[in-house]
Amino acid sequence: MVQTRRLYHLWYSRNPILPRRGNVKYSLKRRTLQDGIDQLEQRRQIFQNLPLDPQHAEWFRHRAWVRTIHGTTRIEGNSLSALEVEDVLTGAGSAFTRKDALEVLATREALGFVDEIAPERNVAIDERLIRHVHALVLDDIDPLLTPGAYRRGPNAVGDAQGNVIFRTPSSGDVPPLMREFGSWLRRGHDKHPAPVAAALAHLELVAIHPFYDGNGRTARALARLLLLRGGYAFDGLVSLDAYLDNDRRAYFDAIRDSAGIEYRPPYDATAFVEYFVRSIVGAADFVLSRVKGLTLVLAALRRDVIAGRLPARVQDGLVDAW
Repeated sequence: MVQTRRLYHLWYSRNPILPRRGNVKYSLKRRTLQDGIDQLEQRRQIFQNLPLDPQHAEWFRHRAWVRTIHGTTRIEGNSLSALEVEDVLTGAGSAFTRKDALEVLATREALGFVDEIAPERNVAIDERLIRHVHALVLDDIDPLLTPGAYRRGPNAVGDAQGNVIFRTPSSGDVPPLMREFGSWLRRGHDKHPAPVAAALAHLELVAIHPFYDGNGRTARALARLLLLRGGYAFDGLVSLDAYLDNDRRAYFDAIRDSAGIEYRPPYDATAFVEYFVRSIVGAADFVLSRVKGLTLVLAALRRDVIAGRLPARVQDGLVDAW
């Protein structure tokens, strides 16, 4: 991953983009968001003091990592199951389609890069970074998809039946829109709390749809970066992408409710931001319920272990299977 970061700094120096003042044109009903933000802050406090055995916490982190890669690729049509994704990540899988496996490996590199630079505040979150993350997302999959380069033609978003559900801006508008967006990110994204900024950044990038493919994965990686840098890592135990994958219809509806059927700023971003914040709460609650259930079961098992009715190794086996 250090090599990935070095390559980014080299790419950064060879692709200068002059900073300029930018603006993302949206409206936001802040009062509508307050309850969700309060709930999210409450969950963050809980995770900061979560009574979880370090060994068990590491297992939950591993599961969250696999579920995140599985979720963000599955949203875009990847056919692998979570267990198959884990096989690909460990090198155990070989019977999968080349494209599915490459998407998983590329996403691992992209998210690994995001996680690595999140604490490095000297690394700016801007247009260059977005293009680099996109290049990682599509690395070695198909050169015709031009990783890291903006599209040069139309790219309407359709459903499984081929019906157009969102019309993207013309390709000629993409570079100036992305410059404005990158400047907005660099200037502090209107000083919003990290979850709100992450939602707005995700929505704007998807609405512009600057690339031929990989826009969704790149948008979710960008949102992840803003959340991590803003202090919403949840100790690596929570997978927002898995939650969004399992709630895909509502996720897409929230994007369209805010962005409309074509990019016409200013748009009212409230619906998507509210959905996004509540999705983080939902993803956190899923983990909390699993932790609570595991704690109760382990307490019962320990009584049997102490009484000599079960071997101690049964506890570790249960955690692995939980």
